[in-house]
Amino acid sequence: MFEYIFYLIIFSAILTYIVWGFIISFESMLALNDTKSAIDWIKKHHKPNTYKTLLIIFLPMLHLGYIFLELIPYFLGINKKLRSFDLEKLYKKIFYKNEKQ
Repeated sequence: MFEYIFYLIIFSAILTYIVWGFIISFESMLALNDTKSAIDWIKKHHKPNTYKTLLIIFLPMLHLGYIFLELIPYFLGINKKLRSFDLEKLYKKIFYKNEKQ
């Protein structure tokens, strides 16, 4: 009985990480491509320190998202420009863009 509960908890944690990681990855890739609605959504739902922590926690999912949403379309000729994977630049673009203007 306890073994079943243990596996249930582990399986639930893994699935939760994958789902949350996909969401954070997708919204970050949209923000990387200067999508205003994604940037506004991130600002509305995350504080700067919280978002920075999420970027660190879900870094493997961000890399997967970058491969599937940036690299593969670029190599297939769908995207004309390849954006660099720079989390510091992404973070500054989202939270410090309006302060410089």
